[in-house]
Amino acid sequence: MYTPFSIRFIGCLLVAGICFSTPCQAMNGRDTTIRVNATLVRIQWPPGEMRGAILMLPGWNFSRTKTCENSSFCSKALEKGFVLISPEMGKSLYASRTYPNTRTDWAGYPQLKFITDTLQPLLQKQFGLLKPGRINFIYGISTGSRGGALILEHTGNLYKGAALLSGDYNQVADTADNLMKGFYGSCLRFPDRWKGEDNPAVNSAKIKAQVFLGHGTADAVVPFAQSKYFYECLKKAGVDVTFDAKEKQGHRFEFWDAETDAILALFVTWSKPEQ
Repeated sequence: MYTPFSIRFIGCLLVAGICFSTPCQAMNGRDTTIRVNATLVRIQWPPGEMRGAILMLPGWNFSRTKTCENSSFCSKALEKGFVLISPEMGKSLYASRTYPNTRTDWAGYPQLKFITDTLQPLLQKQFGLLKPGRINFIYGISTGSRGGALILEHTGNLYKGAALLSGDYNQVADTADNLMKGFYGSCLRFPDRWKGEDNPAVNSAKIKAQVFLGHGTADAVVPFAQSKYFYECLKKAGVDVTFDAKEKQGHRFEFWDAETDAILALFVTWSKPEQ
């Protein structure tokens, strides 16, 4: 359970790396890391005027800082005026719930409702971030892209758009996938778990935001067919979607970083008031 939430600011004044053991007042505009229940969330503020906010969703077992450390996305997004929100999701599948069959060493990681029911309301109240009607985006890589799609499907018009890279969106396409089996149990025994509310492709018509999909055709970790199929589902549902298929690119930061400029250009365009 992630609600009601508890919050602790970790070094919110950024003084010599000190971690505070008691709550302190948030200082908007100052980078900080907060602990929401057991989950660390990093918030980075742009040096100048704020354009909007980006919820950054990491890949499977990636740290909340890995994208910033291995690509130019964070530095360029901050330069363009975006606040970056990076939760530590660990081995999360962004599932709506856990099950008796879920591996016990995975069950404790934050899932979908941590984002929708706890983190979003907290950020809205404490920081004025991710509020309805504001400029909000999602950036996800690998499993974080699956999470981004599921969040879009559960949040209506909260986000204006999302960039989802190298994600898996239809687990039924590979019923031998050990991640899915380890969380949901076998598809043969529990088909509703595989085909139900946690299947982004099945629920693609619920997405109200604009979507950018990117995937390398040589991806040996998540098949390129996953994004291709999701793109077709989104198009059929009438979602405004762009698909960038990159030849000979795999499941790595070299490819994800190469998409940075195109993604941020879209985010800037999507930030502008409709004419």
